[in-house]
Amino acid sequence: MVALKKGQYTQTPVKSQFGFHVIRLDDEREAQLPKLDEVKPQIAQQLQQQRLANFQQEMRAKAKVE
Repeated sequence: MVALKKGQYTQTPVKSQFGFHVIRLDDEREAQLPKLDEVKPQIAQQLQQQRLANFQQEMRAKAKVE
């Protein structure tokens, strides 16, 4: 798809998890990444969830079940 120019389409179908597709490039634009201030709360929440999951996994590994 990266090699396509505007108005061109793939010559052979492209396989994805949803089936086969013919792709046509209509337009190109630069990807705009979100600003750090916009995603900072989401990142903090993900890090907190990862820490909690790691803590739970460690506690289960250390637990002695009789």
